[in-house]
Amino acid sequence: MIIRKEHALALLHAKAQEEKGLACQITIKAEEEPYRELELQNLLEQGNSPIEYVLTYWGRNLVYILEEMINKRLIKHPSQWDDRFRWIGSETIAMINAAILSGGLTGEDTFKPLKERGFAQEVHEEKKGWFKKINEYAEAVYNIYKNAKPRLEISKELGNYIASIPTGPAETKLLPEHGRFPLLLESMRLISFSIPNSDVYTLSGLGQAVQKVIQKMAPSMETIINEDYMYALLKVLDSGIETLSPQELEILEELAFINAEGEILPAGEALLEVYKLWSEKGYRPVKTFNLESIDEELLIGIEKVWEKNKTNPEIIPTVEEIIHYLMEKPLKDYKHLIGFYGRMINQAMGYQKKEELKKKWAELFTIEDLFKHFWEKGNQWYERLYDTVKESLYSLEAFELVKSQIEEKTGKTVYKLTDHGKKVLKDIKEKGVREISSTAVKAVSITKTEFGAPNYHWYEEAVKQHLIGGGYPTKSGQLYEELAYTVKRLPHLTRFELMVLHKIPEYGIFLEDLFNEFDETFKEEVQYAVNKLEARYILDILPNNGIRLTEAGKLLKKALSGVPEGIANPINPLIVRILQAIKQVGNLYVKEKRVRILPKNWEEAVKISGLDKDTFEKEIAVARLAGFIGKTSIHESGLEILEAVELLNR
Repeated sequence: MIIRKEHALALLHAKAQEEKGLACQITIKAEEEPYRELELQNLLEQGNSPIEYVLTYWGRNLVYILEEMINKRLIKHPSQWDDRFRWIGSETIAMINAAILSGGLTGEDTFKPLKERGFAQEVHEEKKGWFKKINEYAEAVYNIYKNAKPRLEISKELGNYIASIPTGPAETKLLPEHGRFPLLLESMRLISFSIPNSDVYTLSGLGQAVQKVIQKMAPSMETIINEDYMYALLKVLDSGIETLSPQELEILEELAFINAEGEILPAGEALLEVYKLWSEKGYRPVKTFNLESIDEELLIGIEKVWEKNKTNPEIIPTVEEIIHYLMEKPLKDYKHLIGFYGRMINQAMGYQKKEELKKKWAELFTIEDLFKHFWEKGNQWYERLYDTVKESLYSLEAFELVKSQIEEKTGKTVYKLTDHGKKVLKDIKEKGVREISSTAVKAVSITKTEFGAPNYHWYEEAVKQHLIGGGYPTKSGQLYEELAYTVKRLPHLTRFELMVLHKIPEYGIFLEDLFNEFDETFKEEVQYAVNKLEARYILDILPNNGIRLTEAGKLLKKALSGVPEGIANPINPLIVRILQAIKQVGNLYVKEKRVRILPKNWEEAVKISGLDKDTFEKEIAVARLAGFIGKTSIHESGLEILEAVELLNR
């Protein structure tokens, strides 16, 4: 959807003619372009002749909104607008949508651009203070956007343009203008621009689907895609080619949507996907992924230990053996981990110790030296190193990159790379160890939505992490986008992440507000915690930096509301496996909202969990401390966690 000066003036002209009982007539070809773009947006439609245009229901509503806003001096008359001022564009819709999801709050980043368009104002609420919120006109425009179904009509020339441009994300300044083609694409919702200033573009989910059709079809006609072609193809799918008229049959064959026998060809299959997105708006939710440097080092370590196992079967990747691998390498080989260890030390000991680490790093030779320096009292260093490795292993298992299981010969718990983990390890070997942030992956995954484009900060992160390059997602970008939607997530929260989650309401808080809930020295730690929570699909960071809990996040927060913040990893994949095992062998009491297990079934629960008995006992002790499990039953909070697991993977 796009309304610039010429579109707004065209709508006002159409209304003025309508009030006279006339259609709006276009006699000069050069004047027709904005009218044609409004027709594609379902705001105008053709009258009794090809040169006549009249307002649609939604176009009329939009003109009423515009006039009322002008009369209230929320916005100037379009005749006074700059020619390139975008009153409504995909970025405007994204800003309004983000505000709606934030309880009407705009946040600092989008308040000014929304106010300039007449869609935001400061509102005073008694006993609460001043808030920056969208107004009724913003919501009315969004309602029009959601209900005014755009047309879809691609000419051969426009098709060539679509085929030639990178899908994005890419900087808008690199997008070839080629006349009004970008405006045509935005009119049909095939392209999206970033908030607040349209610095980044991407073909939308529908736009990418259309591009795939063009790449597979035979574009031999003047019009290569339109609604009539889609409806004709649906007839083939539902009833066969016998139901087609001779003209429909000829067109579908010539454009390579079907063959002579009526079989749907690859281009036709792609066109059916376009129809699905265009008609049903069946877009997937935005999911993302995250890896810290320590996680990647452990993936490398697990593979190295298994390689040693080939020549010495007694060496297996237990936690202890993985630690041994980490201690073999000199600390200078772990420069990329200084940030991780700094955040860990800050959480445990404070900012001064974090700064001390930077100074001491060059003086320490091994990871053992590092941990002994900071945890030498009471000889706690190994225990702390063990907990650090275990926490990362929890995270890897939460993302289905590793799987813990019992090794038959020894009965010990070992770690194996999953197929997903092997793909990630291959990427690490090709591109090196580097952090993969949730915002960088989201810069790729958001492009498959209706009007989403990554804001410039996300885009920059994705480029830096080699997930985007040359106007396309890279091989790495495609991998982590794929993982965001294919891994089976299990809940995991560290002690600090739980503290952060406790501060987040269902909606209506922004990143800056969350940072202010903590001491300023914890800003980096809070950002990393939010990264993890978003990648686990517990919360969503909106393009305006608003934070919103997912349905799974709401349930997990409720289940964890009574958990003391001092517990390390109060929920983790092993506890989830224990809860699932107990539920499988126990009996559900619906009214009491709990599952009871008979004493004789505990051994079966241990077996189903896939954990060794020692690990099972340690993890169930944490689960009891957190209140998920009693002596012989799963409590309501434990059942809520299992329900959240299902929501995480929908």
